[in-house]
Amino acid sequence: MNRRSVVLSLLLQKLEIPPSVFSTPGALIDSGTVVSRLPPKAYAALRSAFVAEMSQYPTAAGFLILDTCFDFTGFETVTLPRVSFTFSGGVVVDLEPTGILYSPTTSYYCLAFAGNDDDGKAAIFGSAQQQTLEVVYDGVGGRVGFAPNGFN
Repeated sequence: MNRRSVVLSLLLQKLEIPPSVFSTPGALIDSGTVVSRLPPKAYAALRSAFVAEMSQYPTAAGFLILDTCFDFTGFETVTLPRVSFTFSGGVVVDLEPTGILYSPTTSYYCLAFAGNDDDGKAAIFGSAQQQTLEVVYDGVGGRVGFAPNGFN
């Protein structure tokens, strides 16, 4: 992963996020941060697109730093939009449902992303998004790779 190039997509459509939002402060991978943190412009674009795609479900009050929550009580199935990150070199990381939603309680789910407080701060790819991936660090080559089948 080259920190200078990150594209966030929902339903295979690139979100309208200026490239400088990720290239100026960069991005990092942190297994100690639970939910990914995005610069405000990136988070606003993701949140807006996600809420539009989830409009058939009732919203719920926020939970701690998570401000986009839903109450799925009474729903037997829930259809989530595809969310993916595209890193430099064309590496696409599709998120599993556990990387898209965080569930503090039964039937109560929140978007597993939060905005940080400044577009000048780095984005953080958190553990909720990494948990079904194997993350490989190539320190010599200065690269990071992702493969399916991490821990569930």
